Amino acid sequence: MKKIILFVSLAGLLAGCSSPAQRMAECRAQGISRDTCYQVEQNRQTAIRATAQKQAMENASRAVEE
Repeated sequence: MKKIILFVSLAGLLAGCSSPAQRMAECRAQGISRDTCYQVEQNRQTAIRATAQKQAMENASRAVEE
């Protein structure tokens, strides 16, 4: 089960500019449960937000040092 979630997460991250609905449809087309696809999409969005927040904090820290 963990391998499936990891694979779907990786595929979702590599999908790039596809919409959440498109990613969900592609996930479901692979025979993966709707709940699992939904959780993968939520994890993807959380990872993107965390990365953006980390980068913003680093940028702010550099701005203060200058």
